[in-house]
Amino acid sequence: MHIAGYKLGFESRSKNILSVLKGRYGRFIAKGGADCRFDVSETKGRQTPFKPAVSIDGTCLEIKRGDFKASIDVRTKAGTLKAAANEQCLDAFLRSFLSFLLIRSGGFMLHSAGLVKNGKAYIFPGKSGAGKSTLSKLAASAGAEVISDEINLLKFEKGSFRAYGSPFWGEMRADGRPGSWPLGGIYLLGKAKVNKVSAVAGGEALKLQLRCLVNFDKTPGAAERVLKNASSLLAKAKFERFDFSKANADFLNLI
Repeated sequence: MHIAGYKLGFESRSKNILSVLKGRYGRFIAKGGADCRFDVSETKGRQTPFKPAVSIDGTCLEIKRGDFKASIDVRTKAGTLKAAANEQCLDAFLRSFLSFLLIRSGGFMLHSAGLVKNGKAYIFPGKSGAGKSTLSKLAASAGAEVISDEINLLKFEKGSFRAYGSPFWGEMRADGRPGSWPLGGIYLLGKAKVNKVSAVAGGEALKLQLRCLVNFDKTPGAAERVLKNASSLLAKAKFERFDFSKANADFLNLI
């Protein structure tokens, strides 16, 4: 699979695992070599604890929760994954691993809606209930390209940020959209009776950005990396407040 510029290879003797991987991430399957490879075996388990745990011991990266355990040698980029054969389990592993990689690449994974307009990506971070899926559905009904209504991937490349297509969706339950776009702007999402864009203070933008950031990494230096990346995004991207009405998709004219 190719996701956010990362080439991930999965080999398994489990037909159940391969069936889930192909069915769930079919649009992200690509030919060619892999930068990181996993030997995957099927196991049983429960989502306890619910949140994955990420740790590093020397050169071994370990990511686990009740229904999966992954061990990766950071030098050889080869590892093993024991996982339950269901979408929820494999999604949890991929979110954990990709968020780990993105943070170390100057980027991150954000709880947000993502839209494309005039060849650029516009990201709308927001807490649960802020209206990410509502905004995305309105935009889609008006013919706009939706990257994701739940999680978007941002990566720092060649001096600027780009948004990458995500296989992770919320209420719209789409199967993902491969691709990448230069970042056009970030809008702090809120609901209102009328559509409007307004200025936002840097401190408020940073606070919401950190609240919406997906990160399970508790290893030394992780918090420092997150703050550094968030500050870089704040400095390089246009941030504004975006209040929208769910009555129509006229808000697209404001971005």
